[in-house]
Amino acid sequence: MSTISEILVRKGGMVLSVTIDETVFDVISLMAEVNIGAVLVQKGDTIEGIFTERDYLQKIALKSLSSRQTRVGDVMTSPVISAQPGDSIQQCMETMTTCRCRHLPVVENGKLLGIVSIGDLVKRLVDEKESEIEQLSQYITGTY
Repeated sequence: MSTISEILVRKGGMVLSVTIDETVFDVISLMAEVNIGAVLVQKGDTIEGIFTERDYLQKIALKSLSSRQTRVGDVMTSPVISAQPGDSIQQCMETMTTCRCRHLPVVENGKLLGIVSIGDLVKRLVDEKESEIEQLSQYITGTY
């Protein structure tokens, strides 16, 4: 079974983050521009929280708050649940199911290495299964 570090090697470690003082409007504009569903909220090098599309819907839109006047630090999800590079895909999927989240920052010794989404995990599982099927087909037909 693959580990999260293997996904990060393919995906890369670039993580989009914002500061706690940015407005929700600026953050959602950035998210829309780069077509992502979550950003980390940082204060210096410290991860203070995560802001997701779900946060926007539940904490801004449904409460009729102004996204132009609300700081992202006031509505982010905190503390952030994270993964370690040696965690398996299965472990991370269980964590995401339990916490009802779709993004996990990957942290080792307090250092941010990247972020994985449920889509990243599912893609890797599908790739692994396709590879297994191909190997089994070659074994059965004797073309390995």
